[in-house]
Amino acid sequence: MGPFGADPAQVYATDAASRQVTLADGSTVLLAPRSRLTVAGRGQEHIALSGGALFDIRHDPGRTLEITAGDLAISDIGTRFDVQAGDDAVRVAVVEGKVDVRAEAMDGPLQLSAGSGLAYDRGARTAVVGPVRSGDVGSWKDGRLTYDNAPLALVAGDLHRYAGVMVDVPPALRERRFSGTLIVDNGDAALRDLVQLMGLRLGGHAGAWRLEQP
Repeated sequence: MGPFGADPAQVYATDAASRQVTLADGSTVLLAPRSRLTVAGRGQEHIALSGGALFDIRHDPGRTLEITAGDLAISDIGTRFDVQAGDDAVRVAVVEGKVDVRAEAMDGPLQLSAGSGLAYDRGARTAVVGPVRSGDVGSWKDGRLTYDNAPLALVAGDLHRYAGVMVDVPPALRERRFSGTLIVDNGDAALRDLVQLMGLRLGGHAGAWRLEQP
């Protein structure tokens, strides 16, 4: 028996393009590139996400949507929010309504309302809550990634997902912080912009780039 019990599951996966998934109640999920969504339950109320997705969930007090993303569990009865689940971190940002977020490493559930977000670091097992700009939530769908004090390891993961660019970040640089906006229509250009803004050097070659100290 799988993580969703005996209920049959539907699996959606994307390559280089995003895909819209419509749930049974009319709610929609815009699945980001290079992401995977598993939907189960009689009312499609159990979801597992690897990668990124923008959720637009119809309000229904009689049903709670449960989303698993990495180490986080997110509960929602109807709202609009974005989730980014990478190898090192999970981020949740709310545009409308409220969601509850919990993890084993947290003392208890946290409620996020519109205009707030949470960044969960898997390695440090820490969760940081802060404000988010509504215009930046889900901006990946418009080819734009905006960061506020984000670790380079997280930014590198996003560049792979949204721009198809593989770049290695050595341990000494993984926790360096980046604030700014990257345009990812051209992945190589976005990577060069990141390197310039961070005062770093780009080593390696296409398909195997790495960030280096100057």
